[in-house]
Amino acid sequence: MAHFVDAKDQAIISLLQKDGRMFVQDMAKVLNLTRATVTKRMAKLEAEGVITGYTAVVRNDFFDKKVRGWVMIAAVPNMEEEAITQMKLITEISKIYTTNGRWDLTAEIRAVDLEGFDAALSKIRQVPGIETTETTLLLSSRIGA
Repeated sequence: MAHFVDAKDQAIISLLQKDGRMFVQDMAKVLNLTRATVTKRMAKLEAEGVITGYTAVVRNDFFDKKVRGWVMIAAVPNMEEEAITQMKLITEISKIYTTNGRWDLTAEIRAVDLEGFDAALSKIRQVPGIETTETTLLLSSRIGA
């Protein structure tokens, strides 16, 4: 049975979104709850899949000097999910999207240099279920960050 997310759960989630490393003791104090209550609620949120993980938030300019690009991918029919699972293990891949049209998937690669980008592209092409790829390097941003 799915866990009902109430105002207390929402407050815990909000605090974690602002600081994923916030101590349970500090959350309890801010929310006027006991540590045990916060811990129990966090465990339920995790078990129910409401909280799916914790991540590092980096400065906006952290990737500015990195080589970035998009890889459009045609997958073998019915092997897309297996390919996605394998591509998630490639550390240079920052995003994977399913798409419609000519390409089945699109992956964003972020690498330190062109050699690292090329190595990541080679890893993608070796993934079982990947049929063909087309790559576009991102040169500069004309709008947004």
